[in-house]
Amino acid sequence: MPKKWILKDQISDNVIREFPDIPKALLQVLFNRNLKSREEIQFFLDPQYENTIYDPFLLPDMEKGIECTLDAIKNKQKLTIYADYDADAVTAAAVMIRALRALGAEVDYYIPDRFAEGYGVNAEAIKEIAKRGTKLIITVDCGVTAVDEVEVAKSLGVDVVITDHHHVPTSSAGSGLRGAGPEIIPQAVAVINQQRPDSIYPFKDLTGVGVAFKFVQGLLSRAGDLRKDIPQGFEKWLLDLVAIGTVADCQSLMGENRILVKYGLKVLAQTRWPGLKALLSVSGAAEKGFSSGTIGFQIAPRINAAGRLAHADIALKLLLTQDNLEAADLATQLENLNRKRQQLTESIMSEAREQLEGESKDKVLLFAKSPAWPKGIVGLVAGKLSEEFYRPVLIGSEDNDFTTGSARSIPGFSIIEALEYAGEHALKFGGHDAAAGFTVENSKVEAFYNTLLGFAEVKFAEANLVPSLNIDAELSDPSEFTVEFSDKIESLSPFGQGNPRPHFLFKGLKIADMRAVGNEGKHVQFVLSHSNIPARLRGIAFSKGYLAKALKIGDTIDMVGELLADEWNGNRRVQLKLIDWRKNEQNS
Repeated sequence: MPKKWILKDQISDNVIREFPDIPKALLQVLFNRNLKSREEIQFFLDPQYENTIYDPFLLPDMEKGIECTLDAIKNKQKLTIYADYDADAVTAAAVMIRALRALGAEVDYYIPDRFAEGYGVNAEAIKEIAKRGTKLIITVDCGVTAVDEVEVAKSLGVDVVITDHHHVPTSSAGSGLRGAGPEIIPQAVAVINQQRPDSIYPFKDLTGVGVAFKFVQGLLSRAGDLRKDIPQGFEKWLLDLVAIGTVADCQSLMGENRILVKYGLKVLAQTRWPGLKALLSVSGAAEKGFSSGTIGFQIAPRINAAGRLAHADIALKLLLTQDNLEAADLATQLENLNRKRQQLTESIMSEAREQLEGESKDKVLLFAKSPAWPKGIVGLVAGKLSEEFYRPVLIGSEDNDFTTGSARSIPGFSIIEALEYAGEHALKFGGHDAAAGFTVENSKVEAFYNTLLGFAEVKFAEANLVPSLNIDAELSDPSEFTVEFSDKIESLSPFGQGNPRPHFLFKGLKIADMRAVGNEGKHVQFVLSHSNIPARLRGIAFSKGYLAKALKIGDTIDMVGELLADEWNGNRRVQLKLIDWRKNEQNS
């Protein structure tokens, strides 16, 4: 689908004169991220960990949760960490367990089976945990909706401390008015969640592992003699796990998350955990520099593969093991599961696309389902098809009684708000503005979808369904096509949600050479020339093999792309990564 190119409002000459030491295009990118004072820019480019991490006790109920946990440790009571099955939750569980064990706690963990139990805290699991002798359950990345399940735990003499980051549901589900009713919060010992309406925590985009890390910070600060054998700075060695979960959960990489990921990547490069070392090795990431892309494309998919196709226990065991041989075996298991996941995703994508293609032109929200699609894959498919059709997409896995699925949205449409509106037809649901999960009785699927569709039709104007491509600045000066300038752009990393890698406009690029590369010619390499640039430029277009036929040598194009530094035979050079293109009619 053709994209609408939107060039950001360009900075004035007065702004350029105010910052003579910052290249114009870099300054433009910083202003586009609302960084407009020298102090803000310096803080962003060179953040100091100690000065930028917020006090964990600003989170609601943190004092209560810490006190209850320390009492349980001192009284030799058994604790259980209850986690969800995705990478955010698994890393959160690993952070909690490593810290609690360092304090001498007896810690077990429980991760529900995605296929048999589904998402979140469930009553049968609570009963099983209580039978094992647990007196305190600490949830990670789940629990904020577990009102009834907490009551079950209390009836069995088990305390519950909830650490979560998900949206707090209200009693107004079905009204379509988020926040119209009172928030429904479980009556646990503590509900630690920055999304609570009474929270004064300055940063609202913490992930599940982020909240778990704040809990560990608070726990260690109040542990007293319990931490006498724990070296100062112990918690910083957990930041590699925090970075993985934060990037994997696709939350904003501005604010505190930026600090956690930036320093977490440094820790990842020298990780102490055998499991992560083994995973980096099998994925090939150990041979390259570490970035948020390393996590997003190599580490997180392999961790998630366990919960998608088998059981997330495999991934958590990997992150907790101290044995190199066990780590190698578990990492190999994840590698094999990830390959299977890739194959299944492609197959289901094709089937779901076929279902949706007939509807995509006149429906503003799309829904496909099948009993043949594994629950663990539907979220990936929903995300890819939402990008492809530029619509909110729901993909469901049917069994005899229920349809369980995942929803992914596009900018400007809150899928969790839509699910709240249709909540009366759902057995359960939860998530964020961009991504959510749901379970619906098969007899109610039609009503559920029609209600969602009606909500979406009211919310969407036609313009919302035209994908746009935001452009930070146009590059045309020779100094901007250098490795040195590319390195300045790289200083804005880590890139991700809220801080995307800058997109630049390149006008009048002439194709001097071009060839298809990769498996079955999936990618295209270019050699490009520009009237302002003495040297020829190299370009790459990933997953755009069709360009080898759509374009020819001698064509002149305008390109939106990324400026990267590529390394070949020990030499670094600039490379343009093509995101979108148009024929330059003036020169073609």
